[in-house]
Amino acid sequence: MKIAVSSTGPELHDLVDPRFGRCRYYIFYDESTGLHESKENTAGMH
Repeated sequence: MKIAVSSTGPELHDLVDPRFGRCRYYIFYDESTGLHESKENTAGMH
């Protein structure tokens, strides 16, 4: 299962951002492999 989390930064240790649509980054975590990747939210208003 893949999980998307809104984040204040691109790393796993960064804080969760409560503004999902306007967050600075999204972190996608693959539960089965333990791998993650981050994407900057270029559409969100910073």
